[in-house]
Amino acid sequence: MGKLLNGRNATLFVGVLIVWRLYLSASLQLHPDEAYYWLWSRNLDLGYFDHPPLVAYCIWLTTLFSKSELWVRFSGTLVSLVLSGLIWHLALQLFKNVQVAAGSVVLFNVLPLTTMGLVVITPDTPVLLFWSMGVYFFWQTLRGEQPWRWYALGVALGMALLSKYTAILLLPSLLVYLVLTDDRRWLKTTYPYRAVLIGFLCFMPVLYWNSQHDWVSFTFQLKNGLNGEGYTLAKVGEYLGGQLLIIGPVAWTVGIWAAVVGVFRKDRKTLLLACTSLPVIAFFALSSFKKAAAPNWPAFAYVTLCILVAQYCLGDAAGKRRWLWSAAFVTSLLLSALTSLHARFNVIPLDRYSKDMVTADATNYFYGWREVAAELSKYPDMRFAVTPSHQLSAEIIYYTDSNVVANTARMARPSQFNLWSRYNDLPRGEGLYVWTDIDFIGHNGDYFASPERSDLLSIVRDGKVVRKLHFSSAQPASLPHPFSAH
Repeated sequence: MGKLLNGRNATLFVGVLIVWRLYLSASLQLHPDEAYYWLWSRNLDLGYFDHPPLVAYCIWLTTLFSKSELWVRFSGTLVSLVLSGLIWHLALQLFKNVQVAAGSVVLFNVLPLTTMGLVVITPDTPVLLFWSMGVYFFWQTLRGEQPWRWYALGVALGMALLSKYTAILLLPSLLVYLVLTDDRRWLKTTYPYRAVLIGFLCFMPVLYWNSQHDWVSFTFQLKNGLNGEGYTLAKVGEYLGGQLLIIGPVAWTVGIWAAVVGVFRKDRKTLLLACTSLPVIAFFALSSFKKAAAPNWPAFAYVTLCILVAQYCLGDAAGKRRWLWSAAFVTSLLLSALTSLHARFNVIPLDRYSKDMVTADATNYFYGWREVAAELSKYPDMRFAVTPSHQLSAEIIYYTDSNVVANTARMARPSQFNLWSRYNDLPRGEGLYVWTDIDFIGHNGDYFASPERSDLLSIVRDGKVVRKLHFSSAQPASLPHPFSAH
């Protein structure tokens, strides 16, 4: 395997994977989260209820000439290309070993996190890029003794913060590295502090937006990430299980071991990689005692962890450990192939095990939204729709080409719809209330609408019903009142 790991083969392999991801991007309908972020891109602002704004600007740029699913998601393809180049250069600079550089790039691209995570457009897409650029510029600064590169690091930090609030973890990660090495001498200069200042200046628009909206985004994310009912190890186990699935059990286990070894050996190069991966993974593990972190939350830690795995298994001192890289590659590739093929072709026979597994299949979210739009076209006199979900409302707006005004009901969880006055001012006339079987619509179904008086649409995937939606017409007075704009 080692002889195959070179720049040419790595480039060809990544090219094949990118073609596959482009196919998935074009053929899968938008995930509800993606539709919601697309709606942000139609309403550009300095901040949003759930996250900072950079994902919206990425979608806006790639959809200037087409709003098809491929172009909504195209940022993921661009990010995967840039990250592959960045990983190659960083690994080569650190270890001067082509096999390590090629192994790092190939492993990163076969992770389930990358295979599907850079198809679906979320705030993780830009934060992966700018976190990695921050690490890259940090090493360039230390390697070349060129202080001006601290400014580039500051910009990367700012752009990462404009992508996702948890990018703030880059600061303690780099600080730990500086404290543990002779590079701590930089702390006696003004350059690191200038970089931090530049980062926060880039982040100022989000601070301003939050100050004008009662700090709603910060408050929501703190509650979303840390609120939970009691402390339990089971939630940590749930989090760690998610990490094994999105990275691959061998790659994740070897990476964590290599990071721990790197910390104790205090080798300057491996310590950099360990400090920009291990603390992030540990932070979310600790927060999971209270509330299980979503599998994707530490995603940006795995860029440098892939380099650690490649160095540990393929480096000059790897010896008999080389088979571990092959095991990591094969298991991650199989997981990625299985999840992506199932998302597109429904290859896992879940119905053999349980009907509940069929309906709970997360890849079902890539199906059925065009059918919802087609069903809505059967109600030409309906001026608007109200749903119990910000995501369902966004899907309706996207797939009806904004011809149906959609909003969320009072009982939905708070979202950006709370702050958009244009979506709170429903047109006059008759409208529809749309909900799925899993939505809470009041006790016994009588708070909003009675299922007995609604039209039913069954979403069928390969002959199996995976979702049911109800459509009930009513005058505005009898519909659930949307959130106010305040």
